[in-house]
Amino acid sequence: MTRENQVLETAFAENIGEHYRRASDELLHAYQRNKEAARHHEAGAFKAALHHATLSKHHAFNAHEHLKEAMNISEKMNGMSVASPARSTPSNGSLLQ
Repeated sequence: MTRENQVLETAFAENIGEHYRRASDELLHAYQRNKEAARHHEAGAFKAALHHATLSKHHAFNAHEHLKEAMNISEKMNGMSVASPARSTPSNGSLLQ
């Protein structure tokens, strides 16, 4: 693996880690807002419950987007490693598995 590939792989891995961290933060916020919505609903404050439920939905959507992006980057990384010459064509012409 060349130095350039190592640097790219490290950058991709850090980027994926950041997306996972952001997704977990968003999921935590979604959970907290959902708990608030439930508390308001039980108290009969339906407008406040709806507000918190909407915020929870937005946080969950943001988490989903971060996870999708992490998966896209992972697939790009996987595509790069499969396309490397050392893995695709050994000296006898067969493919490595």
